[in-house]
Amino acid sequence: MSSESAVAKKTPYVTYAVIGLCVVVYLWELMNLRGVEATLLAPLDNGGIGAVWALLTTTLVHSPSNPLHIVFNVMAFSVLGRLIETIYGPFRLGLLLIALAFVASAAQLEFDGLGIGLSGVVYGIFGFMIGASPSNPFLWWFVKKNAVSLLGWAVIAVVISQTSSLKIGNVAHFSGLFYGAICGLIYGLPRYRYLFIGLAVLIPIILGIRLPGAVTAEG
Repeated sequence: MSSESAVAKKTPYVTYAVIGLCVVVYLWELMNLRGVEATLLAPLDNGGIGAVWALLTTTLVHSPSNPLHIVFNVMAFSVLGRLIETIYGPFRLGLLLIALAFVASAAQLEFDGLGIGLSGVVYGIFGFMIGASPSNPFLWWFVKKNAVSLLGWAVIAVVISQTSSLKIGNVAHFSGLFYGAICGLIYGLPRYRYLFIGLAVLIPIILGIRLPGAVTAEG
């Protein structure tokens, strides 16, 4: 516990930058929603590098008609992001966020259509904590304390989306959680790190290969 407290004194610049981008994009939506859609979402329709980039930027976009969407996502990301950044550093967090955004967004697009918001990344970070926790007592404590609320909400979200017209990115939640756990196991079970590194590389490649078909089906 003491080591994490000491590390926590570092400023989590990556976490704050992502939060700032989400807020800026949200304000942009309130002023020019069509501009946001054309710039950050529409490139998915064209395929290529633009579609890959759009898979990352969709995580910054939140429903302008539902302020709670961005509020809850940013609050959760603030806690989880700062924790991982202070323990593993900004560079590793940055790589993790890029990978999580791509995997969660691509899986959502592939299996359930376009989704927006940071929640897939949030669940991915928590999945990373689960995977890394076997070798980190502090993360193990944190996971045990918060697993019921976070995983419980993921299950409730599935029920809500099945019993109402509200569209929730459930695929992004669970794919982010699963992929994040694989990335975390690189640290949590170091004896098998090369296996998990291989999986962490292979999964985005597979989703990337399938991306053109998913974009065509969605369009």
